[in-house]
Amino acid sequence: MSLPAATIRRLLNVPQVSTVWLGGGRSLDRINDTVFGAAWLDPQDQAIRSMELSQLPPTPEQLTRLLVQAIEHPHHLACEPCRPHTIIVDDRELQFFLRGVVAPLDIQVEYQAQIPLLDEFFEFITAKATDEAEDVELLPREYIPLYKQKVKELAQLDIWQCLDSVIPLKLHCEAWDSPTLFAVLVNPQGTNHDFGLMLYRGEEALRNFWQQIDQEYPYIDEDDDEHLEETVLRNNCLFLNFTQVNAEDLDSDLFFFLNGKLYAIDPGAIHPLEGMRPFYAPEEAEMVYVAIEALIKFWKKTKKQFAKGEYPELNLRLKIPSPCHFALSYQVQVATVPQIRSTIDDNTEESDLKFRIPIDTEAIPEEAYLLFKLFAPEELQELPAVVSYYQRGEIPEGFQGYPVLTIQTKKTAAEVLAAKIAEEGGIHHLTVFPLSGAEQVVMLLAQTNANHLWLLDTFDPESGLLLLDWIKEVNALEGACGLAVAYGITGKTRMQPTLKQIVGLFETSLIFSFVDTQRPPTPQPIEIAKR
Repeated sequence: MSLPAATIRRLLNVPQVSTVWLGGGRSLDRINDTVFGAAWLDPQDQAIRSMELSQLPPTPEQLTRLLVQAIEHPHHLACEPCRPHTIIVDDRELQFFLRGVVAPLDIQVEYQAQIPLLDEFFEFITAKATDEAEDVELLPREYIPLYKQKVKELAQLDIWQCLDSVIPLKLHCEAWDSPTLFAVLVNPQGTNHDFGLMLYRGEEALRNFWQQIDQEYPYIDEDDDEHLEETVLRNNCLFLNFTQVNAEDLDSDLFFFLNGKLYAIDPGAIHPLEGMRPFYAPEEAEMVYVAIEALIKFWKKTKKQFAKGEYPELNLRLKIPSPCHFALSYQVQVATVPQIRSTIDDNTEESDLKFRIPIDTEAIPEEAYLLFKLFAPEELQELPAVVSYYQRGEIPEGFQGYPVLTIQTKKTAAEVLAAKIAEEGGIHHLTVFPLSGAEQVVMLLAQTNANHLWLLDTFDPESGLLLLDWIKEVNALEGACGLAVAYGITGKTRMQPTLKQIVGLFETSLIFSFVDTQRPPTPQPIEIAKR
């Protein structure tokens, strides 16, 4: 993965100095909730170039986003934008990742097992850092009046009533840094009257967006800002949001009136390695303007062919003049792409999974309940000494309830099932796969360490409410969860098995929409005890 060409050019315009920066992340245990910090430090200037706190461990992508911030918009007021000659990290994986990313920026990446200054810095962090918003021009000044006029012209089209977020339009122009963009209309008929335009940089970026919509968003709590932010930041696109505001709340000169309502224009870009930024570089402002003009011309020429709610195959070549460079024009190809959506739908159907990846639908006994349980810390501590089969996993400290998916069946069937899981090397992970179609059915699967895929159950929107609540508990533990096998289905403890009735406990994790049966089998040590 690499930074966008426009971002690289922008960063290369920042002067490079012969300095060394230190970067990395740590868990901040002394804060009440589990909090992680990530930062880039400049020892020479004794400054924090950039810093961020979150509830999830910092990823290489997050450290890259912070590095871009450290170069362009350092948090320390005394620091000027600059590129370091060398950066030092204490994580090998991060070193290898950054080497490829910052190579075009002429920055050396070195590894040091221990970085005492970073350790000392994080030890003194006891409160959340505040982001100091920077005054950044959203658009180059010459584009502001042009955008106000052209965006209003686009917003007035009935294209918003005919297309939606699953009907993209493809724009191609060889002169752009991203020659192919996929335009997606966002929330054109939303109840809050806000809407927008997303321009995805290439087909892969568009597919990733659809995958998130279909496979991840349904399982993230709308109040779970951390997971929502991480999901959004995996997008790769430019965007224009049109937000209805009151005149007194308008804080920029980018706006237009539509049907007597005032709308603010919010431009920006998202990239997994750069993060989200609320402005366009000059070449991006030019590209997005030309894309908007191409969409307007395309729709005026073709809208009658969409009148019956169909999605025809169309391909138009348009000549779009540059708004600021009068001797320059662009050849833009605008096309519908019905085949892309159909192939994505095919990839998410149950038949695709069943025929390409065999799923064992009979691994779980027919007479069994699937229970979504939360185990208290003292119960989890007691279980390894009680069960016959135990797979040890990684569980975050300080949890209040450990989410365990419990399969309760008859005693003989429970013993056979637990033994079978042990023979398969334990559980590699659990996953949730949505099936396409109006029914909104999802499959809950377990992949064993022998690379076999077991169907645990299927859920529709009504029966899936307990699953969604359980997934929220799993998200709170960063994906950590367990699978337990118990008996007692016909007795007084039906649907409420005791700890002594649990035959096996397999500590694992939940990974959304993920199956990998191509890797070598990785059996885990299972602690087996005679009962």
